Amino acid sequence: MDQPLVRVLVVDDLPSFRRAVAGVIAVVDGFVLAGEAASGEEALDFLRGEPVGMVLMDVNMPGMGGLEAARHIRCRHPDVKVVLLSVNNTEDLPRDAMVVGAHYRHKDRFGPDELEALWNDGGHSDS
Repeated sequence: MDQPLVRVLVVDDLPSFRRAVAGVIAVVDGFVLAGEAASGEEALDFLRGEPVGMVLMDVNMPGMGGLEAARHIRCRHPDVKVVLLSVNNTEDLPRDAMVVGAHYRHKDRFGPDELEALWNDGGHSDS
């Protein structure tokens, strides 16, 4: 029996990075790009009307950044897996930046294997 596709929302203010992550999603069986957003506000608007299983979101964006948006998503959509992507290592983020239930990954190391691992075993908050 086929597993349902995991719908993924990609949130980043850089269109080039959104395209790169969409490319990762496209090559991993079982995942589909649900949509893209350029800010935390756009992500929250998207989630009001579209079900997703996972949100891949940049930490630093103009307006509502990824940390604040992740807190809102975790409260409103507790079943959605939130992965915060950053060019900083996890240990370089401020302690109060940790969002309960969110996972953290370094942008440079994010790829197909990482996407599957995050979904299948929950992943660990690491750099």
